[in-house]
Amino acid sequence: MPDPSAGGEVSLGGMLAFADQNSPILSVARSTRSRAEAARVAASILLPTNPEVSVAAGPRFGIAGTGVDVDVTLMQQIQIGGERGLRIDAADRLRDLTDAEIEQIRWAVHCDVHAAFHRSLVEQERMRLAERVVIFQQEVLRVVERQISAGEAAPLALRLAQAEVAQAQQVSVAAQQAFLASRIRLAQLSGWPVTTPPMPAGAVDSPRDPPPLDRLLAVAQERLPSLRAGAARIREADARSALADREAWPRPSVGVQYRREGNPTSEGAYDIVMGVISIPIPSFQLNQGERARARADVTVAEAELDASRRLLEGQIAEARSEVVAAAARTRAYGTEILPRFEENLTLLRRSFELGEIDILALSTGRERFLRIQSDALGAQQDYFVALAGLERVVGVDLWRDDHHEESTP
Repeated sequence: MPDPSAGGEVSLGGMLAFADQNSPILSVARSTRSRAEAARVAASILLPTNPEVSVAAGPRFGIAGTGVDVDVTLMQQIQIGGERGLRIDAADRLRDLTDAEIEQIRWAVHCDVHAAFHRSLVEQERMRLAERVVIFQQEVLRVVERQISAGEAAPLALRLAQAEVAQAQQVSVAAQQAFLASRIRLAQLSGWPVTTPPMPAGAVDSPRDPPPLDRLLAVAQERLPSLRAGAARIREADARSALADREAWPRPSVGVQYRREGNPTSEGAYDIVMGVISIPIPSFQLNQGERARARADVTVAEAELDASRRLLEGQIAEARSEVVAAAARTRAYGTEILPRFEENLTLLRRSFELGEIDILALSTGRERFLRIQSDALGAQQDYFVALAGLERVVGVDLWRDDHHEESTP
């Protein structure tokens, strides 16, 4: 687990581990476990209601005189249909659903951090590229100054060279800001202190083609957190539906009644003890509303899961095609453009020094090479964003976190 106060660079694996423990989004998601725990506490109560005591007292008027009657009744409602067990089961299914939804959010955070980390690496390469262009333009400026001193260049060339240096410095500042913004975004996603945003370690990896579509689909059907959450949602709705049906059963009340009948005669008062049971008549209220809502929730949950499964193949196919296309673009740039940027700048400067091209041609050539280099970095960024999108709909990392070795899904 990386320490934000220690400074230094942070690997992708360390960043993912830190986000798993400290992401604000995950912290909120994990707090929902308290609701499931509260439902379990409520379901574990042995009896649904508290006992009731009723007391009645009053005079008894008779020919022989007046006596006092006292009536005390203690009643307790009980459940005879096993509702408590079904409530506990429903609370357990809610806990399982909560865990599944947390895992779904956890995977989304994992993919977002994965993409943000590589986006930050690409922005770092853009910043370094901009800094190299500044150095190149400063070198050109020195060449122009020497040429003017020797009477080989016009003063206009000096002004153009100075303007190119100023422009390159502005581009460098913008690239530094973009890199800092990407690090701050990574800090926000992972829960890292934004006052000291993480410095990503490593270089941009080479692109790889993803596994075949049928293999990805098989893995997704087994491992995708959203599908697991959908199945858990059905089980939770089924448990609530079973509970709603059972709660339509009548709940009798049992108790004991003590009665003291005042008798003004010489015989004295009578003490009477009776057992009492009352049973509601299931006529109008049969828990119809809650049962209907529970059945509707089951229907909706089943429809949502079925729709997710039917749409999954198309989502994976689309995401995979984006990865394949971005990988092809990145490979083309990587083999033909990226390694030659430094060489191209050197050739431009030498041609300018030898007088083969003027400063306008040099500026045009440098701008052209820079734009192509920027497009190449854009292709790399598109690849990693597309890869994170594919992993999001598959449910597993297609390669290990640091992309040194492919892991079998």
